[in-house]
Amino acid sequence: MQIQILKDLFLLFSVFYIAVILLILWGLRRLRIKTGDKKPTISIVIAARNEARRITPTLESLTRLDYPEDRFEIILVDDASKDNTAETIQGYVEKFPNWKLIRLKDKNTELRGKKKALLEAVRAATGELIFTTDADCVVPPGWLRTMSCYFEDGVQMVLGNSPLKTAKGFWGTFLNFDNLFSAITTAAPAKLGFPHTSIGRNLAYRKAAYEKAGGYAALKKFRSGDDVHLTEQFRRTGQGKIDYCAHPGTFVYALPPETGQEILYQQIRKNSKTLKKSLPTVFFSVLVFAAYLLFIFLPLLQPSALILWLIVMALKMGVEFWALTQAAFTFRRKELIPWFPLMQILYPAYVIVFSILGALQLYKWKP
Repeated sequence: MQIQILKDLFLLFSVFYIAVILLILWGLRRLRIKTGDKKPTISIVIAARNEARRITPTLESLTRLDYPEDRFEIILVDDASKDNTAETIQGYVEKFPNWKLIRLKDKNTELRGKKKALLEAVRAATGELIFTTDADCVVPPGWLRTMSCYFEDGVQMVLGNSPLKTAKGFWGTFLNFDNLFSAITTAAPAKLGFPHTSIGRNLAYRKAAYEKAGGYAALKKFRSGDDVHLTEQFRRTGQGKIDYCAHPGTFVYALPPETGQEILYQQIRKNSKTLKKSLPTVFFSVLVFAAYLLFIFLPLLQPSALILWLIVMALKMGVEFWALTQAAFTFRRKELIPWFPLMQILYPAYVIVFSILGALQLYKWKP
């Protein structure tokens, strides 16, 4: 009896999982490349803390933006840095009249993470649209011009892609795959009408909608995940449509973590948000987690189900590979395709381990 129940659960979760992958494939196929000649006023906001060693490429890329200078501004917030971050930024602020530096002297204990810095930046912003990125990213010249085209009538937020700039070796490949997976899980749900996450390194929204949604002040109960929770806040409060921009001319490249410890904490922090999301998202994540557990442990718990397991896993691998290949072409990561079979085997174990570590909040912010 117990054996049959376990087999039935395995089949049920397998059907659910494969259906999800097919929905994801459908969502990816709905992505569109848009162009236009809109030139709304834009405020770029960036929070920086102890980024003196890594922020110069970001600042240099901002100087190369292909957008009318009188239609955008750049607001950088030094979030109580203990190094020369503010001095590095100030050198650029003095050169460009549409750049501004805000200095916070102390870390805010109520608004954790980057929330206080971002809140102050948006408060000072004068643009119709707010664009956000991080202090260790490189933005493309056409970022503002192209991404603003996605703000059609009713669209209040646009999500974007942010791949890693350089990542070598096996761990670099794994991080690139993880980054591609994040792009998939951001883009497909958005195109299916249920955006549940975003990447703050490449995010844009209307300031008016941000204010109606309560802004970062409404997210003070969350330790991290300012971008993710802001996206969910937009969705919950009905702040219009949320779209996804897959135009390669808007990809914001991020520098990879420098140390193994940074990689570890970054991955745990990313997964720490899961149980803090809305109930439908948490429920869906728990179902996927359970499916992964069954995929890994069924042949160990029930060796008699080995043939069934092999058939289902072959189908699962095939459908996953189809969706991953579609994503690799969409997000310009074709070099990862030969790695997909290995990653399809390893990644479920990664999800299980880091989901547990994330739920336990076992991470640290940078000093």
